[in-house]
Amino acid sequence: MPERAEPCAIASEFTAALARQQQLAERREEIVTRLHDEVERLRRGETEAVLDLVRHSLIRLHDQILRQAENVTGPLDADELRSLLTALADEAADAVARTGVERYVPGTGEAFDLALQRPVGRAAAEAPEADRTVARVVAAGFVQGERVVRKADVVVSRWEPDAP
Repeated sequence: MPERAEPCAIASEFTAALARQQQLAERREEIVTRLHDEVERLRRGETEAVLDLVRHSLIRLHDQILRQAENVTGPLDADELRSLLTALADEAADAVARTGVERYVPGTGEAFDLALQRPVGRAAAEAPEADRTVARVVAAGFVQGERVVRKADVVVSRWEPDAP
């Protein structure tokens, strides 16, 4: 009979160990589920915070457009219209800046940089040292730290010596 007690004791210990492992597995699953839920809640909160920034910026832009519209009392000349549209574009760029993305406008004569600029045209350079420089900016770029959100559209100067 003592020989039979030993397998029963081993089976009992094994069953108890198995039950403990099951409890640990269930506890780990609860922890993983809770952490996943917390991560999702935080992610939703961060998304809402970013959307709030954009929403508030767009609301400000909306309000500025309406204020500008109220001030229009007659036909605008080209300079007045250009000034109005530039102010609205600046407000839009400010709205984008509040999300951490800055406007990037290369200077005329600056060396062309394919990482930050997209060539959209070509102009004749007046001197060899002006080859592959920015002749004109067509559209600003936008950057977020080191990340380029949108390259600036530029016309690139190219030197072409007179052919014999």
